[in-house]
Amino acid sequence: MTVERRATRAQIMSDRILDAALELMRERGSVAVNIEAVAASTGVAKTTIYRRYSNRSELLQAAVARAMDTSVEIPDHLSTYDTFRWLLGEARTMIEDVVGRGTIASILLQDDPEFSHLLRSLTRARARTLSTLIEDRIATGDLKPHLDPILVTTLLLGAVLGQLVRGADVNEDWADQVLSVLWPALAA
Repeated sequence: MTVERRATRAQIMSDRILDAALELMRERGSVAVNIEAVAASTGVAKTTIYRRYSNRSELLQAAVARAMDTSVEIPDHLSTYDTFRWLLGEARTMIEDVVGRGTIASILLQDDPEFSHLLRSLTRARARTLSTLIEDRIATGDLKPHLDPILVTTLLLGAVLGQLVRGADVNEDWADQVLSVLWPALAA
């Protein structure tokens, strides 16, 4: 067997393991993710998983890193209002499709402090991008000059999280409804 083919097989196996860990995390939260549960859901031997990840913590870190690996490029051709609208959609996608409601529940319940700390630090890094955008839009005069970028970021992300926790639909009309309430307080 060639080295390239062996590498491909190894990557396929790693993908399978991480996909299973992410699915468990999305559905039932981080406490559901362990070597045994991933082995059971994939049919991959525990020894194979342990060769890649020496413990649950390493497995969770790799799964979260993979989930957060998708970088977000904010379109620069949109108005500030349309950028916020776009960001509300991206936040929904991140919460619903990437980390999942099970992960959000784990963080809120604090049932896995190490995992919560890891996910919070990754979330803060993502939120910094939004805060920087808000700072830039304040500097250009699109937004009111004395806004707190971190508070605005929290309001936008919190709106998405609140809607999902309620079990309500998050669609484009919803983003416009949120902005119809917030925009008068934000726009210059």
